[in-house]
Amino acid sequence: MDKFQAIPVALYHNNFKLWKRGSQLFVMTTGLASKLFFNCFHDVSVSPFQYQLDHLFDENRNRSVITVSNHMSCLDDPLLWGVLLRMKRLLFGWDTVRWVPGAHEICFDGGKFPNLKALLISMGKTVSCKRGEGVYQPCMDFCIESLNKKIPVHLFVEGKVNDTPTLIRTKWGVGRLVLDSDDPPVILPWIHRGMNEVLPLYHTVPKISRKRIRIAIGDPIDTTPLILDCKRFNLTSIAARKYITDVIEWRLDQMGHELNAHHYGHEFA
Repeated sequence: MDKFQAIPVALYHNNFKLWKRGSQLFVMTTGLASKLFFNCFHDVSVSPFQYQLDHLFDENRNRSVITVSNHMSCLDDPLLWGVLLRMKRLLFGWDTVRWVPGAHEICFDGGKFPNLKALLISMGKTVSCKRGEGVYQPCMDFCIESLNKKIPVHLFVEGKVNDTPTLIRTKWGVGRLVLDSDDPPVILPWIHRGMNEVLPLYHTVPKISRKRIRIAIGDPIDTTPLILDCKRFNLTSIAARKYITDVIEWRLDQMGHELNAHHYGHEFA
């Protein structure tokens, strides 16, 4: 684990109080700023299943939660979470706010002060993920540890920004998280459209001209039957990861087709 990956992991594991207080303030501030940004400048609609977020992120639940989504702009996180999470959770629910892997070369490296950049990014509960190093790397281990503590994890399962309405191949990391967690987690899929117009690819400043943002939250996926299928058919670890990933990709793809009809065809209901 290099120094950039180690920053959030070491501080979190050592229960470094100053970092945690900073992280709580960072999550609260960015969440509230996201709500203000969308309310003032854009038109955002969420499908009528937002109650699922509250239920699945309840600290008293007995199942871990992995949320998965597409990735249309570099501002999907944190802006969309500011919309999805209720005010009470942003203000007082730091322990139940998701961890998310972030691309190392974008979020943690480069710039004049890479250590400071990594520290600030980590305060948003982001952990460094290195593209090309596969499903067995420190960030995935950390996500599994978080799930075992019933702390939610979010994955942009395409592995990179994809500003088209067509889902690209889902990465297998989600399959490893499902298989290697202590208990079968619940997968909560959600899909969105319009963020590529708020911050187009390769742009650095978000647009404030009113854009339509549509978010659809799907039904939870219980991974217990999927894990039993893997055992019943005696699948190898690679085949099992692919099987679980394919099921999640199929669900997101179906949701994407439905949302495309609403977003590009007629008004979202």
